[in-house]
Amino acid sequence: MKYFFIINPSSGSRNGYRVWLSIHNILKSRNICHEAHFTRYKEHGTLLVRHLASRLPGNCLIVLGGDGTLNEVLNGLPGIAGTTLGYIPVGSGNDFARGLRLPNAPEKALSCILAGSHKIHLDLGRICTEKAVSVFGISAGFGYDAEICFQVSRSRIKKLLNYLRLGNLIYAFTAVRLLFTYPPCDMEVSVDGRKQIFQKVHFVTGMNLPFEGGGFRFCPNAQPDDGKLSCMVVHGMSPLKILLLFPTAYFGRHTGFQGITLLEGKKIQIRSASPRKIHRDGEYGGTARQVTFQAGEGEINLIVP
Repeated sequence: MKYFFIINPSSGSRNGYRVWLSIHNILKSRNICHEAHFTRYKEHGTLLVRHLASRLPGNCLIVLGGDGTLNEVLNGLPGIAGTTLGYIPVGSGNDFARGLRLPNAPEKALSCILAGSHKIHLDLGRICTEKAVSVFGISAGFGYDAEICFQVSRSRIKKLLNYLRLGNLIYAFTAVRLLFTYPPCDMEVSVDGRKQIFQKVHFVTGMNLPFEGGGFRFCPNAQPDDGKLSCMVVHGMSPLKILLLFPTAYFGRHTGFQGITLLEGKKIQIRSASPRKIHRDGEYGGTARQVTFQAGEGEINLIVP
């Protein structure tokens, strides 16, 4: 078996390349056949996977980077059969690793992948709008949480904070700043044909794993291999109440409060009274009035502990 690595050298506040050097030394010392490919720009990971497509079946593809790099790779995988995937987390949020209890230490993550004794059939969630179809491994969001991702992606100080290894601060600052200015709107949410109307919605998530946003346990019961998505609707709440509830979401204890509705199903269709932004695994994914989040069916063989 050959191991193909896709590496984001700038991930983890520019820590990715240093981690790769350590991993590379281990691979060389053990004479493990491998090949390294580095991302150079946004969405390059998707192109690299498609370039490697014919060589992946029967081998192992390993992503070294953050949740955004992983999402790029996942968006290149649909249609490539027989792919085995490993992941070495080197990001600031690492919600994918957190949700699957993957090792955070790079050397331990590599050991787990090389052992390869346990795998799950990972579902890939899909986001469908009138303009595009994309996939996600962790979560998709529609509304306020996606607006945060969009604003952060345009921030002039993000690179500086990443360089100082304080990248998470920009998300926290942006979240608080937007919370008191973001206009909620009414939405129709249909889960497997069961329609509900919600007023003053801040955001809707479709989740394949329990965590997003760097550790918020929005949907505690989400499972990556059950053919369903968990959905959270945040509605009819004041900005102050949402702000006070954020700490409880780290522990999954927000679910019983009025204004938090949890749903579950294979297909989540959302219609909004006004255009809202979309995110996939924390990456900005466009703007729409209507969006569908749909669960996959175990497309990826993912190595887990």
